[in-house]
Amino acid sequence: MGGLFSLQVPPANRDAPHLSSFPPASVTRYHPEPKLIHSPGMELTPRQYRALCSICDAFLPAAPGWPSAVERGVPEALAVALDYNPRVIHRWEFINLLDFWDSPFHSLCEIGTLTRFSDLSEDDKCRMLLSWADSRVAMRRAAFQALRKAVGFLYVMLPPPPGGQVSAVWRKMGYPGPIGVQRPDAPKKLQVATPDHETTLSCDVCVVGSGAGGGVAAAVLATAGKEVIVLEAGGYYDDADFDGAELQGFERLYTECGFASTRDHSVGMLAGECLGGGTVVNYTTSFRTPDDIREEWAEAGASWIRGEEYTRSLDAVCQRLCVNQNHNRVSRREQVLERGLRHLGWHVDAMPRNVIGCEQGRLCGYCGYGCSIGAKQSATKTWLSDAQSHGARFVVNTRAERIRVQRGAATGVEARTKSGHRVVVKCKSVVVACGAIHTAALLLRSELENRHIGRHLHLHPVSNISGVFDEEILPWEGTMQAIYSDQHRFLTGNFGVKYETTALQPVIAMAVMPWREPRDFRERMEQLRHTSAIGVLVRDRGEGRVTIDREGHPVTSYSLSDYDRRHMQFGFRGAAHILEAAGARRIYSPHAKLCSYEPGKLGSLETFVHDMDAAGWENAQVALFSFHIMGTARMGDTPLDSATNPHGETWEIKNLYVMDGSSFPSASGVNPMISIQAIAHRNAQVLAGRAH
Repeated sequence: MGGLFSLQVPPANRDAPHLSSFPPASVTRYHPEPKLIHSPGMELTPRQYRALCSICDAFLPAAPGWPSAVERGVPEALAVALDYNPRVIHRWEFINLLDFWDSPFHSLCEIGTLTRFSDLSEDDKCRMLLSWADSRVAMRRAAFQALRKAVGFLYVMLPPPPGGQVSAVWRKMGYPGPIGVQRPDAPKKLQVATPDHETTLSCDVCVVGSGAGGGVAAAVLATAGKEVIVLEAGGYYDDADFDGAELQGFERLYTECGFASTRDHSVGMLAGECLGGGTVVNYTTSFRTPDDIREEWAEAGASWIRGEEYTRSLDAVCQRLCVNQNHNRVSRREQVLERGLRHLGWHVDAMPRNVIGCEQGRLCGYCGYGCSIGAKQSATKTWLSDAQSHGARFVVNTRAERIRVQRGAATGVEARTKSGHRVVVKCKSVVVACGAIHTAALLLRSELENRHIGRHLHLHPVSNISGVFDEEILPWEGTMQAIYSDQHRFLTGNFGVKYETTALQPVIAMAVMPWREPRDFRERMEQLRHTSAIGVLVRDRGEGRVTIDREGHPVTSYSLSDYDRRHMQFGFRGAAHILEAAGARRIYSPHAKLCSYEPGKLGSLETFVHDMDAAGWENAQVALFSFHIMGTARMGDTPLDSATNPHGETWEIKNLYVMDGSSFPSASGVNPMISIQAIAHRNAQVLAGRAH
């Protein structure tokens, strides 16, 4: 659970001026022989473990019917989770934080007593936690958010004890737990391999990554007669593996077990890391690239995107994925959204979705952990199957470390399995398609120097405004995303927000649920069955950056620009307006400081907006997430403005191509899967037509 533990110990005094004495968050110089494998685990000392237990129980102590975080086994799970973080320095930072946390000096600085944190009263522990949550020092706020998410996530995700069907926490929340495997006899149709010794392979094209871009590229190239090898950092899982369990789903299917984030924890980033990548875990939303975005990208240098060539690729992708609007049963959660939108007279429409025979009910809400009935037309069901039928080979649990280059051209890929075995793939061309974070990191580790590599990161930052209703919602059930609203898509030019909802599994709810003290937090958890949340997705004009640390791991930096913050503020107001129109009795935001109101009873929309502005919009003051990671190796018509040419080939290394969301010249403004696949479809055809 890597992203949870990138913690530095900040100064105890929240107003301390000497932050510059701390080491920089990222270092772009890279050791020439990377070994991106887990280092041996760390054991906590008794003092460190006592501090960890105290922190966990400060967030979630025992209460009638509620076990404490310690009773749930959260400290032990967190200690084990340290091993999932490949960054050794982040583990040491977390250990140092524990050492500092339970020191008398810490308590003295925060609340004026020399009593260790572990010996404080429950109220004083809350005071100390909130001093971090509300600090003017962003690094302290980040540490609080990391701890809040770590404890909250595991508290609701850990399975019941052996022999138990439903955990006490799930019972109090009214959550039934995982749905269980629905197709235990479903065959795995793809043939995969993981080398168990040092191995050298050869092919025409090595595709790094197997998701939306890599899957399409592999299929197009293999169908054209190229010998293709696909490298995938994650494992291969399919219908018979998908049981809807949150913890297992994150561990198996997501980058850093679902806990990846920006360096300062201001934005959590969910990205697939398994065969099929994000197409296995996404919510099946299948928007074509909007015409205004096509024109914008064409003006940025990829002129072919405005023409029929790209339209044909969009058509081919949508046809292969069976994109349709015939599986859009509106769940109780989205009935709230639709009711509010129609009451206000705002835009609402059906989502296009890439599904066949979708259940659209109880099972569908768990689709973020893999579609248990095989309805989702992921890359494993479509493009990778096509690629295999034309001879492509798949190597899984194997992460690419660097691109081999000779005389200015790509000649292969050096990789390593999770168990540490070195793998070399010799080839004539390389397609990099491992997501905008890891694509940038791979290019940087391979010592490409184009200044645009890693820059222009767009995240479509998103968060939820939550509404509590008298009616029972059961927000973890129903079609993942059946409807949406573009009422405020064009707030400033073609920048604005999109309103969507998604199934609220407990861990997703924890991500944006404010914590001020345990009693109020448990009350929100108990109200989850009556809660619906509206996601506000911002098309961001501002940009972040991906660099690499000394070990070669990606380091992501991102802050909301003032421009995008204004749109987020407008969107939060709009979402609250929708919920109020739908009949919510309590509405709250994802700010660290509690911002809520009860329509017609306590507060108003105007006081809510005022409270949110007072709570702040800076990093770690409001919980933000990203499901759409784009733009770190963008296309263009000159190396002065882009990392690759319009066909995806890097400017400085021949035969090295980028075919994933990294290639976007700017944010897509819609869920990006179809755009990624269409660009890869077109550019893979260009590559297939080249003679080596």
